[in-house]
Amino acid sequence: MTSAMAIADGKVVSISQTPGDSIAIWIKAAKDRNHSQQERIAYLEKAYIQTHNEHNDSLRCTRLLDIAHTYYKLDDSLNFRKVNKEAFELAMTLKDSNNIARSHWYWGNFYSKKRVKDSAYYSYFKAQKIYESVNNNFYSGRMLLNMAIIQSDLKDYTGSEITAIKAISILKPLQKYRQLYGCYNNLGIVLNELGDYNKALYYHNEALKYQQKIKSINTFKANTLNNIGVVYEMQNNYKKAINYYQQALQEKNLKQNNIGLYAMLLDNLAFSTLKLNDTLTAKKLFYKALEIKDSIGDFKSMSINKLHLAQYYLVVKDTGKAVQLISEAKELSAKTHNDRDLLTSLLLLSKLDKKNNYQYSSQYIKLNDSLQKKERSIRNKFARIRFETDEFIDENERLSRQKRLLFLVLGFLALLSGMGFVIKNQITKNKELKFEQLQQNANEEIYNLMLAQQFKFDEGSRKEKKRISQELHDGVLGKLFGTRLILNTLNDKADEESIKKREKYISDLQEIEEEVRNVSHELHNRSLITDVGYVRLIENLLESQCKISNFEYEFSHDDNIVWEEVNGSLKMNLYRILQEAIQNINKYAKATKVAINFKSEDNTIILEIHDNGVGFHKNSKNEGIGLKNMRSRVAKLKGELTLNSSPGKGTSIHISVPYR
Repeated sequence: MTSAMAIADGKVVSISQTPGDSIAIWIKAAKDRNHSQQERIAYLEKAYIQTHNEHNDSLRCTRLLDIAHTYYKLDDSLNFRKVNKEAFELAMTLKDSNNIARSHWYWGNFYSKKRVKDSAYYSYFKAQKIYESVNNNFYSGRMLLNMAIIQSDLKDYTGSEITAIKAISILKPLQKYRQLYGCYNNLGIVLNELGDYNKALYYHNEALKYQQKIKSINTFKANTLNNIGVVYEMQNNYKKAINYYQQALQEKNLKQNNIGLYAMLLDNLAFSTLKLNDTLTAKKLFYKALEIKDSIGDFKSMSINKLHLAQYYLVVKDTGKAVQLISEAKELSAKTHNDRDLLTSLLLLSKLDKKNNYQYSSQYIKLNDSLQKKERSIRNKFARIRFETDEFIDENERLSRQKRLLFLVLGFLALLSGMGFVIKNQITKNKELKFEQLQQNANEEIYNLMLAQQFKFDEGSRKEKKRISQELHDGVLGKLFGTRLILNTLNDKADEESIKKREKYISDLQEIEEEVRNVSHELHNRSLITDVGYVRLIENLLESQCKISNFEYEFSHDDNIVWEEVNGSLKMNLYRILQEAIQNINKYAKATKVAINFKSEDNTIILEIHDNGVGFHKNSKNEGIGLKNMRSRVAKLKGELTLNSSPGKGTSIHISVPYR
């Protein structure tokens, strides 16, 4: 936030606003003609300093251009150049097309004012191409009008006509009457210079039509009436020329609104009046026009006024006064870089000043040749600028087409690549699914084979037990029974000792018989068990693995788990997980005790594995392949695996998987 005092519209204004607001107030104060030139420039300097506090680069660029344009209006060339250059560089950094074009526009105005016409044309041309590219038709048309006027000034009349017509085609649909007036007015001047007077009059009358549509106060009508008078003057139709000059002079408030145009009309009216031999009226008008021009400092147009006045003195046979006025016109035109009037002055002096005839003739020829070369060079430069730009545009279009084609090809290749990736990915997924399915089937088959193998083993065991039972029952028991009968039949001896021995043998045989019968029954009962199943597989695994590292194991399982109803793939994966865990215990744990427990909770099978081994830091050690395989299997089963371990406290693994 800043605070300052500014004078705007003749009043002291307090500024306590954002940087952007204060800048706007300083610029407004600088534009106020009630202040002196020095004060207005001081306000602009304050506005420029304030732009350094503006953090929005885009807004800062716009403010700088406003300041630059105001410096231009105040004829402060040094500050205009500095600020407009800074604005242009910032606009280029921001890639702000509109402000880049605006900066070029201001350079064009500056060079045009300094009579560096080729640079002015080039700047307007650059601005026009940018405005055209961003579809800003109004500003594009305005730049074309500026270019057409410069071409006319440099006698590139054909080029000026083409440019002005192009501007009209853009501005007409927009109904921009002020600019359309300028286009038609310029065309009238150009066609007059080309000697096509009828067409020149047509364009000037078209300009008048658009002037009538302009609502703001202007002096365009008087200007066009003057131009029509010039056309008739060129045709030596001085009466009509005088008529149009007089109509223009009768325009309301012309002298107050445009005193320069008013003085020009007096001079032109005087010249046509002189051509009709009214020397007295002509002289009065010439001196009146000259007095006005001198009072307003319009030295550039004073030269043509003095040349016209010299014509008067030639008519009245005062050659000395005529030569004096022509010499003064020569000096003025040289100082104001008015080449047209300078050439005319040298030509007249070469004819009238017999003493210096050769000197003036040489100067005239040299200047005329120089101007013709310069004009030809500039016209060629204009053509080259247009050609190089058109060539550049064509090249850009060609590159754009190539770029579009390249993008299409790359896009097509990317699409093919994407489709190929999707197809490959789908094939890979299908393979993975097929592999998982095959793996699941293989797990089922392996489990069934293991189960069948266990069943066959148990079946053989049962058969063997049954055979032994039958052998004991039918063979041994039969023999023992026969022996006992024989002993009974030999029990004829009556001595006490023999009787005691027989009784003892018979009692022993009965005990043997009872014992064999009990063994036989037990074996027979065990042979009736039809399926040890999954639990037996786990027991066999533990029995085989505990011998490797000599650990003791405890195995328990929940009787509520009906293993026959559990999916074979699930049982196989649990078997493999347990197998992997036991192998890790054998390799790394150095455990002496291992506890395995299966239980069921809420349709979930829980497998718990505990060992009293060495343990490990689970956060500081990378997981091995075995543990990764266990996690992978649990993830496929949509279950969870939790591992707890610490050095010296063993390891616990908790696995839960859904089975219904």
